[in-house]
Amino acid sequence: MKPYTVITICYMLLVTFLSHVPQENIPNLGPDKIDIPFHFVEFFFLGFLLFRSISLEESLALHSFYGSLLIGMSFAILDEFHQSFVPGRHMSTVDMLFDSIGIFFGTMISSQRFNSS
Repeated sequence: MKPYTVITICYMLLVTFLSHVPQENIPNLGPDKIDIPFHFVEFFFLGFLLFRSISLEESLALHSFYGSLLIGMSFAILDEFHQSFVPGRHMSTVDMLFDSIGIFFGTMISSQRFNSS
């Protein structure tokens, strides 16, 4: 496994771990809308890492761009579904939307940087 693949898997495990924290253990930072930029940034990095991982891993037979979107958006949906089982947390379509937008932009930036080098 290439280093980007290991980093990506570790990052996905970190996101899953953070999603498993019950609501009562999360500091209240204000209105619920404050977490929307967090979702975007969190999944922006995932999109970036996924594209790098797929494009550098020869053993994968996925198109780098579409594979990143497919894996990233599927992970976002599963992450939100997982949160529905965590005390005090819930599944949110708005969060899934901003997760997916983050995946898309992270993948776009990564693909532009990768193709220009």
